[in-house]
Amino acid sequence: GGAVTATILNSVGAGLEGASAGVEAAKEIESLKTDLAIEALGIQLDLIERLKSIEQLMRDESDYRVEIFQKRLDLDASVGEFRRVLAEGERLLEERVIQRQKVAGPIQALRYQDIAFRNFRNDALQKYRASFDLAAQYVYLAARTYDYETNLLGGDSASAGQTFLTDIVRQRSLGQFIGGTPINGVGGLSDPMARMSQNFAVLKGQFGFNNPQVETGRFSLRTELFRILAAGNADGDDAWRGTLQKMRVADLWSVPEFRRFCRPFAPEASGAQPGLVIPFNTEVTFGLNFFGWPLAGGDSSYDSSNFATKIRSVGVWFENYNGHGLSATPRVYLVPAGQDVMRSPTGNSLATREFTVVDQALPVPFPIGQADLTDPNYIPDISSLDGDMATLRRFNRFRAYHDGGFTVSEMTTDSRLIGRSVWNTRWLLIIPGGTFLNDPNSGLDTFIRGALVPGSSTERDGNGVRDIKLFFQTYAYPGL
Repeated sequence: GGAVTATILNSVGAGLEGASAGVEAAKEIESLKTDLAIEALGIQLDLIERLKSIEQLMRDESDYRVEIFQKRLDLDASVGEFRRVLAEGERLLEERVIQRQKVAGPIQALRYQDIAFRNFRNDALQKYRASFDLAAQYVYLAARTYDYETNLLGGDSASAGQTFLTDIVRQRSLGQFIGGTPINGVGGLSDPMARMSQNFAVLKGQFGFNNPQVETGRFSLRTELFRILAAGNADGDDAWRGTLQKMRVADLWSVPEFRRFCRPFAPEASGAQPGLVIPFNTEVTFGLNFFGWPLAGGDSSYDSSNFATKIRSVGVWFENYNGHGLSATPRVYLVPAGQDVMRSPTGNSLATREFTVVDQALPVPFPIGQADLTDPNYIPDISSLDGDMATLRRFNRFRAYHDGGFTVSEMTTDSRLIGRSVWNTRWLLIIPGGTFLNDPNSGLDTFIRGALVPGSSTERDGNGVRDIKLFFQTYAYPGL
């Protein structure tokens, strides 16, 4: 009975569980139906809203159609305006092309005329400037010469040559000339030229240019320059020969001053040319001899109260050179390779000035005509000069004499140094060995040490030249 009861109860329980599950399923189905209904209503509402929007757009379509039509009308108007402006631009371009064609010819002609005018004007200005610079260069050289001759210090007076140099450089016109004479007070190059000429006309009387002090002087290189005892003293003779031997050079071409200042006596291709090169300096100072040593017995000097002592002519002779065994006509160079020195012509300070004198061969300019200025190939610096401005006038040799039976009145002096100051910081006496004998070394040996002792090929009798003397003819200016 228990088992039956249990089975019945289990069956009843299972039925109750099945009924409960059916109720739960029904509830879930009803919930899903409710959700579907709600979602369907939401979709229906959305469709209604969209439909309403479409209906609103359909109601606005007429307005949009009117606006589109208005925009189309505006576009057509803009296209028409663009075409009108484009047509006007094309017309302007055509007019400009036509105008260019009309004026191209005259403009081209005017441009060529302008180019020609500029070229001819520039050429004329260039030729004028070159000609003016050449004229200014000559005036500047004249001022330097005026400064050298007067030797006035820059602060002495308005007549000093240095005051004209800057004035000449500043000038940009020729000034005024009447009959070839420069006129002052009108500016240009003529002004300093006229003032220098007028100043010199006054100064030549004040400084004594028209009344120079003429003097003849003789100077011994042995006793006055080298301070060696006079001939006849054994020690002095040895010292003299040793001094000359020190002045001996193997080749004169190795001496820069010989190359620059001396006109050669033989081509360099002929070989080395031995000789004597004796450098010395000279002075015109109170208490000193001509070579700058303290004045002693037998010395000679020039007067320091003269502001300038200049050379008229110069000569050289050899003591104890009688021509036996050597040429009777020896020749030498005397070259002023240093600076010319002169004193101030005014005041009591005796201030000195130094000048580096360059002896140039200045070409004389040819007169310039209208045909030269119009000639396209005319170059003032070349066409108007017959030479080079930088050409140096080199010194040639002159004859040296010996004093055996010779008097000064018979002496031929060289005037190449005329106008140069006797006071110079460096002189060179150059004596080529070839002027004595064909064998220059043998000639120098004989000149210095005497003739060969008979029977010997090396020993000499020591009876060479005993002294070398300089002979100056000078003129001096006292100054103020």
